[in-house]
Amino acid sequence: MRVIKSNGKLENFKLSKLVDSLIGTFEMAQTPEGMSNDLIRQTIKDFHAWQIGKNEITSQDIRLKISSILKKIHPEASYIYKNFKSII
Repeated sequence: MRVIKSNGKLENFKLSKLVDSLIGTFEMAQTPEGMSNDLIRQTIKDFHAWQIGKNEITSQDIRLKISSILKKIHPEASYIYKNFKSII
């Protein structure tokens, strides 16, 4: 899958970047590590199911979808992920 960045550039989707961003989000939310690991796995699983069949998505699509997933399982993390783009 390719990601269309906000500057218009295309790059391959990198799961590691998403995981790093989620780790930072849960650290800011002061979520215990074990719980964070479980929530990251669930978030990635749900995101993967959503992105199947999509060849290209925007970085904004990713941010909105991840925020939506997090809102159901950790509302504080969802707020942080959605609003602190420059930090995480």
